[in-house]
This record gives sequence, structure tokens and C-alpha cells, in this order.
Amino acid sequence: MELKTIHCFLVHPAKREETQPDIGGTSVPKKGLLYSMLKGIFDKSEEDCRTDISFNHNATGKQQNDCRDLLLAYINSHRVDDGRSIALRLQAVTTHKSGLGLLFLMVGNDGDKSKLVLSRFPADQGILAEESKDSLTVEFLEKVFMKSATAYKSALYEGKPTANAFWTGRATDKQINNPGHEFANYWIRDFLSSELRTTSAAGSRRLAQALRVAMQNLSETEAKSEIAAAVTLITGIDGKTTSVEAFCDHFGLSSKAIDAVRKAIKHDNLMSENFQFDAVEFKRHIAFRSVELSNGGILTADASQFDNIFHREDLKLDKKEVRFTTQGKIVDQRLRKGKI
Repeated sequence: MELKTIHCFLVHPAKREETQPDIGGTSVPKKGLLYSMLKGIFDKSEEDCRTDISFNHNATGKQQNDCRDLLLAYINSHRVDDGRSIALRLQAVTTHKSGLGLLFLMVGNDGDKSKLVLSRFPADQGILAEESKDSLTVEFLEKVFMKSATAYKSALYEGKPTANAFWTGRATDKQINNPGHEFANYWIRDFLSSELRTTSAAGSRRLAQALRVAMQNLSETEAKSEIAAAVTLITGIDGKTTSVEAFCDHFGLSSKAIDAVRKAIKHDNLMSENFQFDAVEFKRHIAFRSVELSNGGILTADASQFDNIFHREDLKLDKKEVRFTTQGKIVDQRLRKGKI
């Protein structure tokens, strides 16, 4: 899709400020190094923006969203003033922690279809050094942008700009792009007035069910142990944005374990679908972890506390023998028809 228009705006941190700073905006000419870099972001936005998001309905429940209205107006006009309205919205939710930023709006067209990419780059501080034949001049700069051309937030919207379109999009946050990190809430929820399309509960439930099925289907003890160990540590990512794929990578699962999880998920696209991890929902589906020994013993404990409750010692490595020890008061005893 051909990139038609690029506008740039300097966005100040002005959340809860009674008087909002004026915002200057300008067009970016379709030439030079800056244009080449931005065109690269525009062209690869489908690949970069992998998290599905959708606009929220308004406070009365109607299918209307203020941010979406501003984006549609800009897509249809390509005017800097309409772009400034979007920048003002971002400025009103930007905290001092996020600081100054440059917002780029990029619009392309292909027939009756349009594509809008929003990208925000943070400001930094730096020192400018200018060397002449006999001297060196240094100057402290407070507004240095694009120190890293790979650290930015983006959102992508595509389709026919009609009244019923552009309700869904995709986003990325390359400033906190490590697996297990959450999106900046002000970018998705406050600025775009959107939510992740996969809810926390649905994504956490899907992950729990996939891990449970994978454990049941695996015959390799080591692969099972990898998944069990990951479940023990999983509460550490509570509230973070992740995916089934990112979970497997974050906890270093082997190819056998990952293949078992992938088979349990069934659809490859669900492996990479992001969601905010909810430890409470996850625990509803995986509450306990059990280990069955060759001598007939079965050890069971809270999945997240198993390694704290039972101390494991590796004895005869060639025979894969282990010893588990624990200590506590007897609070209950039960007889069962079968195994737990």
C-alpha cells in the first residue's frame, strides 16, 4: 500500500494539567533518511503489530468511540489539524514518566482501502559535540529523539473508512517488548480507548488448559518436569502481557514440551495471541501439582508452592532416582477409591 501522508507532532506530558500546551505539527517530506525510516515502519507494521485490540464502546454502551472518531476524520481528510486533535488526545493522557514524545501519523491508500499507522517515539537527553580545526564545542540537548529507531509504540488500522469499519486494530510496544512485559496502559487504554481482544480470563484459561493437556499427553519425564517447573514460577508474570508462545520462550521449554503445548492449542494463530495474564483465573484450572513415584507414592501440593513444600534430592542419576522430603503437622487424612 502506498504511503501518502506523514504528519509529526511534539507531544508534551500533560496528564491532569488544567492548561494543555499548544501542539505544533508538520508534514514530513517524502524524501530523506527520516522518510525512509518511517516508511519502513509503515511497510512492516502488519508484521510488528501482533496484538489484536478493539475500541471500547462509549459510557452508555453505544457503538461509538471518541478516539476512533478522530482517527476516521484524519484518515478521510489527511489534514494536519485533524492529526493535531489526535496528538492532543495523546498529550492529555501522557505522564511525566513517559515524558516528551514525537507522534507520527502515517496514512496510505490502495483503492477504497486505507491504512493508518500511529507511532510514538520517546525523547531523550544527549550532548552535541561539534569539532572544528582548533576547538571542540559541546552543548547539552534536552530533546533528542530516535536515539533508538527500534524503541517505539505503534498502532495499525486497516480497511474501508466507513461508519461500521475500523473497530479493531493491532498494536505493539517496542519500548517494553520483552516477553512477559505489559503494554503501557496509557497507550492502549487511555489514548486509544481500547482493550486487548483476548481477555485476561480467556487467555489465562487457554494457557492453563493447554499446559494441562500437554502434561497428560507427554511421555517424556524431562519435558513434563519443564512444564511443571514453569507452572510453579508462573505467578511471577501476573498482570503482564504474554502469549502461549511467549510463555514457552520465557521459561525456556524444550522443543518437545513446546510441540506438546502447540498440539494442545490446536490453532497456531492462538499461540501468538497476546493477553494479560491473570494468576487467579489460571489457578482455577491448575491449582495443584502432583508427582507420582515408582514406589507408589503420590505427592500433591499447591502448584505455585510445590517446590517450597517438597525438597527434592537427586540420588542415583543413572536410575533417575530422587528423594522428596517435607515437614509439617498432620491436619487431615483421607481414603480414596483411586488416584488423585
